Amino acid sequence: MPSPPETQNGNEQGTDGISLPTIDSASFVDVLAAAANGVSIITTRHGDKIAGLTVSSMCSVCAEPPMFLACVNADNEFCRLAIESQKFAINILNASQHDIANTFAGLTDTPEDNRFTSGLWAALTTGSPTLTEALVTLDCELDSSLLRGTHRIFIGRVVNARQQSGSPLVYTARGYARTEPNPET
Repeated sequence: MPSPPETQNGNEQGTDGISLPTIDSASFVDVLAAAANGVSIITTRHGDKIAGLTVSSMCSVCAEPPMFLACVNADNEFCRLAIESQKFAINILNASQHDIANTFAGLTDTPEDNRFTSGLWAALTTGSPTLTEALVTLDCELDSSLLRGTHRIFIGRVVNARQQSGSPLVYTARGYARTEPNPET
């Protein structure tokens, strides 16, 4: 099995030994601004402490068993609490929930300690806070966690889920957008 690529002087060593160019982080962020991502609030509870933040880097891993992942800046308190509690919930937001997305992204005057006063919250199986009006809620037990660069990747086994009708809130071109059904499908 080949070893993972190593970074040397801004270039990556491919598995065949050929030096591959890399781009700087600003260029990477700029090109990804063209992509569309769903917007979620990821939450956890450990004892009497709760934490949550807005993320747009999350996706399914597999259906057998049901697993989902989310990427979180490693400096966030969520990371410590999720590792200690071994659980978290992903609340995929509906198109009308941009205000709560901004609150949990730290883009409002709401102090971090008061974020959960926005919206209605309940617990499913793991006890992690779930937003009752979310489009989709995935309640997860922590399967694994990896530190890569500035972020921690959380992979969870989905133990409970809830869904409501509606359209997802999407983040693209550095702003929120709504999806519309494609009449050709």
